[in-house]
Amino acid sequence: MSRKPRARQAVFALAAVLAALAAVAWRQSATRETMEALDRADRELAIALDEREEVARELLRVEGRGWIAGEAGRRLGLRLPTQREVIITSGGSR
Repeated sequence: MSRKPRARQAVFALAAVLAALAAVAWRQSATRETMEALDRADRELAIALDEREEVARELLRVEGRGWIAGEAGRRLGLRLPTQREVIITSGGSR
């Protein structure tokens, strides 16, 4: 009769070990998935920051006088006035 309790204990111990191993494997796979998601988010953030910097540089470029004058000439046919075309008036009182 002493064999049955030992066999049950052995089966129970084996089941406990297998359950612990399964829990460790599940936890490691969940951690791996979380780390992969975090890596993806880091890559997406880096891409977004690069795009933001590119947009900021482009904005600085198009806000510049040279770009604006060039576009005004190309699109609207405007140009900077020559020295003879500039008339300076006094800012008299109104």
